[in-house]
Amino acid sequence: MKHITLTLAVLILSIATFATDFLTSSPEEAVTLLNKADAGDRILLKDGVYNNAIIQFANTRGTKEKPVWFMAQTPGKVSFEGNSTLAFAGNYLIIAGFTWKNGGKGLKERSVISFRAGKQDAMYSTVQDCVIDDYNNDSLNTDNKWVSLFGQHNVLTRCLLKSKRNLGATVTVWLQPGVPARHLISYNYFLNRFNGPDADNGLESIRIGDSKTSFTEAHCIVAFNRFEACDGEIEIISNKSCHNSYLHNTFVESDGGLTLRHGNDCLCDGNFFDGTNKKLSYGIRFIGEGHAAINNYFYNLQGAPRQSFRAPVTLVNGLENTPINGYFQVRRAMISDNVFVNCDMPAIRIGVFSKRPGMTMGPDTVTINNNIIWDDAGKKGAVYESITAAAHADIQDNKVFGRSLEATEKGFIASDKKDINRSADSRWNYTGKMLIAIKSTAPAVTTAGADWVEPAIQRATQGSKYTYLKAAQAGPAWKY
Repeated sequence: MKHITLTLAVLILSIATFATDFLTSSPEEAVTLLNKADAGDRILLKDGVYNNAIIQFANTRGTKEKPVWFMAQTPGKVSFEGNSTLAFAGNYLIIAGFTWKNGGKGLKERSVISFRAGKQDAMYSTVQDCVIDDYNNDSLNTDNKWVSLFGQHNVLTRCLLKSKRNLGATVTVWLQPGVPARHLISYNYFLNRFNGPDADNGLESIRIGDSKTSFTEAHCIVAFNRFEACDGEIEIISNKSCHNSYLHNTFVESDGGLTLRHGNDCLCDGNFFDGTNKKLSYGIRFIGEGHAAINNYFYNLQGAPRQSFRAPVTLVNGLENTPINGYFQVRRAMISDNVFVNCDMPAIRIGVFSKRPGMTMGPDTVTINNNIIWDDAGKKGAVYESITAAAHADIQDNKVFGRSLEATEKGFIASDKKDINRSADSRWNYTGKMLIAIKSTAPAVTTAGADWVEPAIQRATQGSKYTYLKAAQAGPAWKY
């Protein structure tokens, strides 16, 4: 026992000897120390307001056990204003506790936060507990990103990203062709995404990849984020790469949804879509191969009768001889074990197309099984619509509860409500079991999604079919 105690004391002394806290009084002083900090050092910036601070540094001395920190002296008490930006590179860096507000007018195309400094990328690094609030270009047509993720194995977590107005995705993952990024974007609060320039495109809250890297297996995870009043464009999340996982995110009162725009084999599992009063709200839009939507909860989504691409679940036709930035055919799509509640019909629409010539390639090999479609709000119409018939469709055991809902398609079964009840908190009782605890077995038969899951994310999803993330559960640990 004495030997163990002595060993622990030596370890603590060793950590204390080689890791130091430095309180700095200016961004310039902080940068000087950050560039030469040793593993475990924490560089703290004194509480205050800093104007036009251009912070750029690189440090490769951090380790998994002893990262290098750049942090506010007091979380939330350090503000960057004017045209302040942060760019960093290196290994095992943690950025924490800062706010960007009252500025951004002269940023032009620069990102507010970049996981790249010069030509060097960040790796195994984290930005957490930060805020960017209404930090917009004076020209709303100028495209800049608030957060640009480069490199590999980086994390953006517990941040508030509020009131972006100009062109440019709020968060963008930039991919190197053929290189998995394996980033984690989790527990962030995306609030009030506006369409300032009244544009049709380029106003996403998250974009992973672009058309040029759309066949790269990115293996990114987007989990437990809250998107509220994100009305920038139709694509709140725009997936443009392969093998990404979208897990237990919450979409509330937003004129948009999750679009699998480019790339293949992505997983949408356990997400909650609440349209509230937004007339163009929808759920998940499929384009490409091998995607799966399972365990999702679609509530009061209203976009289906207003635009063909905005049903709770929509499968889009492919474009003949499509360019890389066009529309690839939907193949091997899985829609399983989802719950649809009080949505405008149809709940599932397949084979839709725009006015673009050549969008004639209907979905091929589609599985639609074990979904529940419920209405107690007087919604009417067919629950399933096939504009272009799917080849090789497997449609089975989809139960429909609602007096005015039409279940005429084979595989959709009009059912009696006596076996199912919906409580005020939207949890369900179905044949004696809580539906929230009934997890789909679909992942066992699909290759969709990233090839890893952060252990903390995996623990958070265990036992939950889906998650409704409240505002207090996302964003910084400190109160903004």
